[in-house]
Amino acid sequence: MGRVYATKEQLEVYLEGEPVPDGAARLLRSASRDVDDMLLTAVYAVDAAGMPTDPGVAEALREATCLQAMHRDEHGDEIQMMQAGEAASLGPLSLGTGAGNAGSVSIPRWNPEAFRVLRLAGLIPGTVRDG
Repeated sequence: MGRVYATKEQLEVYLEGEPVPDGAARLLRSASRDVDDMLLTAVYAVDAAGMPTDPGVAEALREATCLQAMHRDEHGDEIQMMQAGEAASLGPLSLGTGAGNAGSVSIPRWNPEAFRVLRLAGLIPGTVRDG
């Protein structure tokens, strides 16, 4: 099933009273995979389950996951955009309705603030650490 860096309860705390979106567990699973993608070259200590042991790293992963989950909730994923009849451009890949570029949307795959949280925590770009 993979690592999940934030729980529904942690998302609720993060949202500070805003309603937790429907499907929060699914959003957090997908967002955790997105965070793993962002951390492709990161090096940090983990336990037997692959979870970070440093509290600062764990907090950065939790915050980035909550940010990314809300990004996914707001913008959906590529399949949802296609089903809604919207057009989107994701890097070199263009998904659309066949109506040319009219009305096309450019949505970043990753929440820029989530990426920033991980970068400021020293996780992006990944660094090599002794011991």
